[in-house]
Amino acid sequence: MASLEESRMRGTNSEVLAKPLLVEGINDNDLEGHVPREILQRGTRIVIPYWIEPQPNDELWISWFQDGLENRLYTVFYPVPLAVDFLYFDLTPQHLARDGVAYIYYKVWKGAGGTDDPSPKRKLTINHTPLIILDEPTFPHATLWGYLNNHTVPPLTSGATIAIPSLASIAVPGDRVKVQWQGYSSLNGSGPPVSEAYGVWERTLQAPDISAGFDLVVPFQPNIRPLVDNDSAVVIYELSQGGRLVAESKKGLVKIDRVTPGESNPSNMNVSGERNMAIKILPPKHRLMSSRSGTLDLDLSIDTLADDSISIAVLESGEIIANLQRPVPSEEEEGDEVDLFYARVGEQIDDVARNTVELGPIADRPASVIPIPLPAADFTEDPQPAAPTRWQVMFKFFKGAGGNFDKTNVVEFNIDRTAPFEVKYPSRKKNPPSPAPAFTNAPADAQRRVDETWLAANTELEFMVDVSYPLRRLDDVLEVHLSAGGTDIEVYNAPVPATGVFTVASSVLRGLPNGRINIHYFWTDLPGNRSARSLPTALLTLALALDPILNKHPLVPVTDPDGTTTLYLDDFSGSGVSGIVERLPIENAEPGDEITFYVEEANDPTNFKTFGSQPLAGVDLNFALPYTAGLEDIFGTSTDALEVKAYFELTRGTATPFPSPALFFWMDLYPPGGPYPELPDLTNPAFALPEVTGESLTPNELLPSDRDKPGTFKVVLPIAAPAISPAETAKCYVNDQLVGDFSPFTDATEFEVPITAAFIAALPTPSVTAHWTRQKTGVDKNVIKSGPQTVIVRGMRIDLPEPTIRIRNPATKNQIDCFAMNDATTNWRLALTIPKSTLLPPGLVITAHFAAYTDSAGSNLIPGTEDSQPYTIQDATTVDVATVGSAAVFKAAQPVLGSRAFGMYWYTADIGGLQTSIPIIKPLDTITSSGEYCDRLAVPSA
Repeated sequence: MASLEESRMRGTNSEVLAKPLLVEGINDNDLEGHVPREILQRGTRIVIPYWIEPQPNDELWISWFQDGLENRLYTVFYPVPLAVDFLYFDLTPQHLARDGVAYIYYKVWKGAGGTDDPSPKRKLTINHTPLIILDEPTFPHATLWGYLNNHTVPPLTSGATIAIPSLASIAVPGDRVKVQWQGYSSLNGSGPPVSEAYGVWERTLQAPDISAGFDLVVPFQPNIRPLVDNDSAVVIYELSQGGRLVAESKKGLVKIDRVTPGESNPSNMNVSGERNMAIKILPPKHRLMSSRSGTLDLDLSIDTLADDSISIAVLESGEIIANLQRPVPSEEEEGDEVDLFYARVGEQIDDVARNTVELGPIADRPASVIPIPLPAADFTEDPQPAAPTRWQVMFKFFKGAGGNFDKTNVVEFNIDRTAPFEVKYPSRKKNPPSPAPAFTNAPADAQRRVDETWLAANTELEFMVDVSYPLRRLDDVLEVHLSAGGTDIEVYNAPVPATGVFTVASSVLRGLPNGRINIHYFWTDLPGNRSARSLPTALLTLALALDPILNKHPLVPVTDPDGTTTLYLDDFSGSGVSGIVERLPIENAEPGDEITFYVEEANDPTNFKTFGSQPLAGVDLNFALPYTAGLEDIFGTSTDALEVKAYFELTRGTATPFPSPALFFWMDLYPPGGPYPELPDLTNPAFALPEVTGESLTPNELLPSDRDKPGTFKVVLPIAAPAISPAETAKCYVNDQLVGDFSPFTDATEFEVPITAAFIAALPTPSVTAHWTRQKTGVDKNVIKSGPQTVIVRGMRIDLPEPTIRIRNPATKNQIDCFAMNDATTNWRLALTIPKSTLLPPGLVITAHFAAYTDSAGSNLIPGTEDSQPYTIQDATTVDVATVGSAAVFKAAQPVLGSRAFGMYWYTADIGGLQTSIPIIKPLDTITSSGEYCDRLAVPSA
């Protein structure tokens, strides 16, 4: 009866029915399933949605498929249905230890029945390759000692600038950079992180980002504000190519200290060192009688930019922070309050308070400066005039909430939410900047054709932009883009001088396709207001020998789909292994371009082979990837699968070759039993030949007497050959049919498997071949074969007619004596009468046999008594009498008086193999009563 599991395997459902599983920490939108490095190191969990309508005895299988092998990770029975939404299982670092592509899925057997519900397979891409280490990010606005503080310009409330260095030697356009900021409550980026001070930003790289690096501004709220005194932030960035993490930077550290110089305690913290204060912002209190005391000189400040404006980043955070100097301790009481007053400059400021702030317990107040948030939405920009709206802020401090107050100074600042070329009256509208920058060194022809000759003579594109627009400042930033054919690159991002002249390196044109090139631009003012985009305007006609764009990795068809199939020795048979470079994905090709194909070990760029060069043509290019002097050299002495990458380079003249994306795949070229010169031929002539025997134990010959009995298939490895390990299987073949296999529990240097009698009986005559194979258990690839061993197969056993001898009185003396002999006195031989039979046609040569034994069982042969004599069968009218033995034989059987012996006689014939009659054994008595042999010679005494 088949086992339950076997029955289930036969009844497997080919349809996908179950819900997809999840793997925690891996983005569901990442169809390649790239496994993050932290998961490779620590592991994660498999999340399986609990199925609908569970039944008693439900069974769950979770399976893992990688490198052609499928393993069961978990088998779980649920005797009773559960009341859960999800099931969780560990996916350990050991599960993820092997690089490459793996698939994980599950099956549900409801009620342990025979029809399963399989889930879709989740692809996982595993890569432990060490990352490239990049230079650390820097902080251009930090002091020489690495601090960002209250004197940082621009102010910290406008954000902190991170400078990412050039990635010219590593990245290509389209790669992604992820920048991570993490704050710490220490100056050296150690200890517990400040959870609120964390941020991650991603950016798709363009050519200027790669060549010159780029800046990223970390917003004050929420990433910097929690960091006040003796704090720091650690920044790292990562580079990903095609969704695969390839590089990580060293840590960049910046110290953050927002302490007011000269104070004993940090600003914006209470005396206990806590960042959270107990202030309460309330509606304004109605104060019937109050008067100014004039005893305190309280300072109020608000961080602004160089033009007294508030950064757009601050306004978008929703709060403007006003920093109130804390009164001296003798002038503080528990009930202190502050009334907030603000108005446009020119308006009465202290008529009506906007809010009242209760400063809370003295112990909870910051040590030197009390930050009070003002709602940014209250500070609007007026439609008129066109200039920014100027606001003023003043506070009144009420000691103990009493009737006397002290005023702070009045702080003025600008609210500018209007971008260059934007109008705000009668309704706000962003107009595109105009006119387009003038191309002052443009080619003289009407099409402004820029070719290689023009480019060699002009290292820069020279422009002049109109700078006469209203309210322009010298620190306004011009951002210029060139675009063509769906490609848009930023080529300039900086202020321009009063003349409006700026230049762009003409080499940027190599990042654009040939054809009409358009220009558009933006202006961004100091607060951060960005203009609308200008209308794209034709700039020039590009006719360069553009750098080629290699959009796709090469193909190695035997590893399809997309490198997920391992390459084995088997793949070199037939048409062999080849690489293909597709022509269609290559852009900007030029006559004379050459393509060179490479295969390289994924983790060792020094281990590679070149597979020839071909001129780039209008069709796909094929490259042979041979085993000998090719992939064999890369695989080297490895005994496990090796990850490699295939790529090609386009060479143009003396320029640096242009590399393609890489195709990563695995190859396993280790032959079980060790390498041999004839590889990749899967027959190893050094393998020991097998020995096939039947019951007769005749090596590599099956006699007729063997044909209805079991036999054995035996292999003894040569002394120097590697032993067969428990991870290997040897399979034995006779006549190209499997007769058995062998997999040891410990290393083995020889083995044998039985051959059934039925199999031996069915073998054809006159001969067959036998061989054996050696492979990794469960992997039907790289199956190495021995040479053929010829096994002679005789015909099936035929029972020949029994011979007879002359016996004078069988009833009383059934023995071999002198009466059975021919010519005893002259040519003493035993006469065997051979019955006539269709099995024994005239002319057939048979062989008569005789031997003498000391026992009736015929087990103890008497030396010197064996004899065999040929005889030819006569015609049907002639009696066939074959003779065998001699005086010497019979005398050896009975050498002295009183000797006892038994004689055995039979005959053999080659009839489809050596056939034999049934041996007959009888008492032997060739000594007469007168003490003489049959030849009348005296028998020696004992």
